[in-house]
Amino acid sequence: MKKGNRLIVVLVILLLIGSSLFAQGAAEQMKKPVNLVFVARNTTKPAAYEEIFAAFKAKTGHTVELQLLPSGEEYGVLMQTRFATGDYPDLFEMDPGTKQYTKFNSANLVDLTNDPVIWTRAQASAKAFQTLEGKIFGMPWGSTGNFGVYYNKDVFKAIGATEPKNYNDLVEILKKAKAAGYIPVYDAVNTQWPLQVYSLAAWPTYVDPTIGVEGVAKLDSNQLRLNEIPAFREVLVRQVALRTMGLLQNNFMSGTYDEQLELFGQGKVAVLFQLSGILNSLRDKFGLDFVNSKIGWFPMPAADGTGIATLQPASQILIPSKGNNVAVALELAHFMTEKANLDIWYKHNPGVPAYKDVTVSLYAPELTVVEYNNQGKALVNIQNRLQSSFADYPKLLQQMYIDGDVDKVLNMLDENYRRTGKARVIPGF
Repeated sequence: MKKGNRLIVVLVILLLIGSSLFAQGAAEQMKKPVNLVFVARNTTKPAAYEEIFAAFKAKTGHTVELQLLPSGEEYGVLMQTRFATGDYPDLFEMDPGTKQYTKFNSANLVDLTNDPVIWTRAQASAKAFQTLEGKIFGMPWGSTGNFGVYYNKDVFKAIGATEPKNYNDLVEILKKAKAAGYIPVYDAVNTQWPLQVYSLAAWPTYVDPTIGVEGVAKLDSNQLRLNEIPAFREVLVRQVALRTMGLLQNNFMSGTYDEQLELFGQGKVAVLFQLSGILNSLRDKFGLDFVNSKIGWFPMPAADGTGIATLQPASQILIPSKGNNVAVALELAHFMTEKANLDIWYKHNPGVPAYKDVTVSLYAPELTVVEYNNQGKALVNIQNRLQSSFADYPKLLQQMYIDGDVDKVLNMLDENYRRTGKARVIPGF
């Protein structure tokens, strides 16, 4: 063999060895433990996540850092800011529905449409709810929750009250509670986000019957304005009336979620307008027996009946496609949907599950919600049916508590809603 040819052969061999070593090094790099960042709301109790993440570390060597951010509308704003600045978490919990795909730009999210693991375990209804134009970017997570009226059974018993048959009946119960020395309604005005529960719980009872499915479709395409719906205005008028009738706690502007929990659990408050997630918080503070035996639930009553329940679909988990550890993040998502880990989640967070074949025990108040749903007396929260959002809604409602100007709130909400729809490039906006 000529000297030149021998040199070429040697170079080729060295190149092959180098490539092999590089590939081996890359493979070894892939096996190295990484630290994932998982972002959730600060109203989420961390125990379930911590238990699941510990099991993931034991199995894979990868660790997961749980970051809890302020809940409510602020949470979505903070997450959008992180996307805008390139500060991507590896995974994050988000509100349900396909509107989140628009909010975070689906091009920035991992496509889960044909995931071979998640969709063999998720409920078909959860999959359908998360599908937009044949695509899915959100992994269902958690339970179907609700908006509604939670009441302390001991307080109702003390004042001789039963669940109201209509809205006027509810007001009379609240007046009776005040006369007996109880706080009729505690509203967390300072915390802000709970303020939206009253009107969102009332929407299926008062607004849906007047605008119908067609009206919702028009809202979704900007053919109907929020400040053009008389029934919606009447809902807000009734909410302000609770303040003017003196049926809120003293110094209501300083009201907080934590104090709301504490006073309700102590039996000093008759009624809360809240999300079902409050049951977990009350269980942690006052025990499981308190939740199952001392708390009742009913939907926002109608003018002439018991009303329609408002359902909140399960949340979702999104994976940024520009994160640093996309493959491992997807591995964690798959791990979280294994039965053993779903059972951990629902052990800490009872609720109607988004996944099949899991072990879960519902709280007593949730069984009442299930009854309404089975009877066809329930509708999904309006915000989850629309692509645009009620931007700054809690803040606007807080202002409404101060000055009582319902029309100002409606006009500003309508303007924000249409501005958001335009920013998201939703057809019709």
